[in-house]
Amino acid sequence: MSLVSKYFKRSVELVVIRDIFNPQNNIESYQGYDVEQLLMQAFGGQGLSDSVRLYHNDLSKDITPKTPQDVDKIMRLNGRIYAVVKPMGIGAFIAAIVVSTLISVAISFLMPVPTLPNQNSSAAPSPNNALAARTNKQRLGGRIPDIFGTVYSVPDLTAVTYSVYIDHKEVEMSAYRVGRGKYDVKEAYDDTTPISQVFGSSVLVFDPDTTFDDTPAFQFGSAFTAEEAAWSRKVAKRYTSVNGQTLQAPDSYLTVATTFKNPNIIETSSNADFRNNFAVGDTILIEGADNLASANGVTEGVEPDVTDVTYTLNGQYEILTVTEKQITLSNPAAINSDWQLLTDNVDLTVESDAVTMSTESDTFWQGWHYTDLKEHEGAYVNITAPNGLYDGEPSGRWRALRLYGVIESEIVDINNNPIANTLVTQQFSIQSPNSDGFTFEPKSVGGLGASVVVDRSYDVATTDSSDNKIRSAANKTVVINNPNFIKGKRLRWRMARTSNVVTDSSGGIVDELKIKDFYGIRSMVATDYMAGTTNVLSKTLGTEGALSLKERKLRLLVQRYVTDATSGLLKLSNRADDIIRHIATDEKIGNLQLSQIDVAQIKAEIDEQIAYFGTEKCSEFCYTFDDNNLSAEETLQTVGKAVFSQAKRQGNKVMLDFERIVPASVAVFNSHNIIPESFTASESLGIANDYDGVTVEYTDPTDDATVTLSYPSDSLINPHEDKLIGVRNEVQAHIHMMRLYNKDRHAYKTCEFTAGDESNIVVRTNRITVADQLRANIQQGSVDSIEVIDGSIVLFTSDPVSIDDSDDNHLFIQTINNGVESIPVVARDDYSVRLLRLPSGEVSTSYDSVVQAVYQIVKTQNDSNDAYLVAQKDPSDGMTNKLLCTNYSDCYYQNDSDFKDNKIEDIV
Repeated sequence: MSLVSKYFKRSVELVVIRDIFNPQNNIESYQGYDVEQLLMQAFGGQGLSDSVRLYHNDLSKDITPKTPQDVDKIMRLNGRIYAVVKPMGIGAFIAAIVVSTLISVAISFLMPVPTLPNQNSSAAPSPNNALAARTNKQRLGGRIPDIFGTVYSVPDLTAVTYSVYIDHKEVEMSAYRVGRGKYDVKEAYDDTTPISQVFGSSVLVFDPDTTFDDTPAFQFGSAFTAEEAAWSRKVAKRYTSVNGQTLQAPDSYLTVATTFKNPNIIETSSNADFRNNFAVGDTILIEGADNLASANGVTEGVEPDVTDVTYTLNGQYEILTVTEKQITLSNPAAINSDWQLLTDNVDLTVESDAVTMSTESDTFWQGWHYTDLKEHEGAYVNITAPNGLYDGEPSGRWRALRLYGVIESEIVDINNNPIANTLVTQQFSIQSPNSDGFTFEPKSVGGLGASVVVDRSYDVATTDSSDNKIRSAANKTVVINNPNFIKGKRLRWRMARTSNVVTDSSGGIVDELKIKDFYGIRSMVATDYMAGTTNVLSKTLGTEGALSLKERKLRLLVQRYVTDATSGLLKLSNRADDIIRHIATDEKIGNLQLSQIDVAQIKAEIDEQIAYFGTEKCSEFCYTFDDNNLSAEETLQTVGKAVFSQAKRQGNKVMLDFERIVPASVAVFNSHNIIPESFTASESLGIANDYDGVTVEYTDPTDDATVTLSYPSDSLINPHEDKLIGVRNEVQAHIHMMRLYNKDRHAYKTCEFTAGDESNIVVRTNRITVADQLRANIQQGSVDSIEVIDGSIVLFTSDPVSIDDSDDNHLFIQTINNGVESIPVVARDDYSVRLLRLPSGEVSTSYDSVVQAVYQIVKTQNDSNDAYLVAQKDPSDGMTNKLLCTNYSDCYYQNDSDFKDNKIEDIV
């Protein structure tokens, strides 16, 4: 074939894939101008077998011939032809799946627009990222937080928070997980109050791969006492079967506003609940029901000796039914005839506050209550006297009280039946706060319990006191001691108060006891600490202020240790280049080898970015990744977007593109790499979407609040809004805001097209050159070769060229290093031009290359009209991509120097 005829024929590339299950390592490429010759090179002269399928341009267009006419059409094709060898016996359905797999191989490593974290996740987000109600909670099934940079961490609870009482004070124990990795913990708060200022509170932070038994890396607040330390480091479950039940005295006394109704009813309008004191079948003693007036004004006698009827209803009766506000008695008239009189008169009494009702001495059990987790090895209950335990004296002073109770516990089988010989009975006591130094005198009354002989006594302090603390709530944690209760067993228990009602004072008795909580517990073991995570142990003293908080709000100001971009050593850093290296090599995220990351290029981009803006603030990334569905690519793109960059993979290496003013494009797209009939273009007048400004949100580094910046004013009606992920300083937020504002005002032209393989090298925000496919005079094509002939640099073209030397013409050519060069050219002949200089980069013209260089020839005055920014990139059929572009303008970046020019106020 002559040199001249060579340039009049379109080249053909034959790509042969012999193993569809391992295409990356089994691809052959043949270049030439004759389809038949290329097929013979690949498959020999015997012709194609039935196992070879042919595709044109992309792997979705099957052109395998079925007729002689089909063969003739294939012989005249140009461009790329795929020959895929299908294994014998493979079905059509499997073949379709394999072709789909081959197409996916061509999709680039990094998608252009990152999915916002948590956008499609059903898992609960980390409270670090919440806009409000940032509370510590368990996130079952959620991703362990990956914190980068400096943030306020609201750590996840890793176990149920539990409370114990030590010296009558509630101490809440909590275990948390900050996240993966090691952190420098700078500050600790309970909501907005420093832990050091919360009395009795403590926060201990433990480095990865240590336990709560080791020395903490950081401590805030007071130290744990020995008793607090003994109660910490537990895994607990709170059982809701206990919710404040009253422990009734065996001889339960009740003095409330009481009304008696015919024929056998006792009612109260007070807040008392009869069910807490009495039960069906009990014998109730009524006292103080003397000469009760008729509520209906019933009288007896005749004039003039008419008198008002009164009723005396004292006595011992059997209880027939009990509700919250009503007791019915069993045949009370048989014991006291005034009940019959009340019935005969169809009457009721006036309400009286002097009536006292009590029961005979008998143990009132609360329970049985059951554990349901066989991993527990212990159990405990919290009991409380919410109103205090004291005997009020007529003098206005108080005597401390001590009351007693009993707990029965035993092991049960799978059907909740008790196991023989496991019953254990234990006694407990609870006394007034601040009374340990007092001398108590027992008030013994004796008695027989339901299943054990118990002491009905209670103790009263021998001296009274004016110390008001004696009247505060009395609380105690009681461990259920049963040596038969070990891991793998289940326990049931019940509790009763054995002390009778205190009755020896005329100044008022307060002695109500309640069961507040019931917990099953076990000690923490090594498996409770997830490897490679930072964990926290805290205790909070239940002062009145702390108890008013319904939810825990522990906040820690933390900065993560990440790998240094250059040395790979751990260091504290908010810089994006360090964070990108850490993410890319993290086995749980990127899982890449260091050889797959262009560390030097990424660091150089960030260094240049810092110099460009004049501050390191714009290179920072501070955020918590908590979404299981976020890919490594999207994670890297999220980091890149925060620092005005795009992550990409080029030459099998992760790299970074910093978006800024650029004088040249990274790629040229023309008729040789734009799919025919896919090009559309449009222009608009005015501002996009009629935006009257922009509003951006970022996180304030001082208090973690969401800050809103607006431009050009704070009173916008239709702003372009953007939530900045990973931005925690005003400088960085300001630059983002101004770039968005300028793009809204200077973007007026868009184009959309589907491009060939070359589009895989571009990423979002890259500047590219696009030949307007709607113009008739565009001269473009691919480069066949560059030669030096008679001292002139000659570029041979695939398409005819016609240029006038009277014009100042430039040729844009794409080089191997993904750059685009503009070179002055002059005319030579129909299929070549003369370059005034050699390209500075290498140009791909070899037939063995997957992609050949392309060119575009334009007049100098028009060379900027085709500059675009890639706004969106989506994979299309085969190895093509659909690009949405907007016009490039230096005006987008006109406020990038605002920090250098001191135009940003209140800089943090």
